[in-house]
Amino acid sequence: MNSAIVAITNDIGAEGRVMDALCQMPSVKECYIVYGVYDILVKVNASSEDEMSAAISAIRELPGVRSTLTLVVCKEHKK
Repeated sequence: MNSAIVAITNDIGAEGRVMDALCQMPSVKECYIVYGVYDILVKVNASSEDEMSAAISAIRELPGVRSTLTLVVCKEHKK
């Protein structure tokens, strides 16, 4: 399983619309509105690199998304 955390900056006031669209994406497993440099943090899981690339591209193309920063998970630790 490939995982990534995507930090999203969106247009002012677009958090709700972007969040609603993200929640409809099958690869998006967790989604948080946050304060700070970024507006939304998303955890993406994909079965392949191609699926991950497609999911990140789809996120970047959502109306209201200004920019993204993708952090590919290299090791996951669960409690």
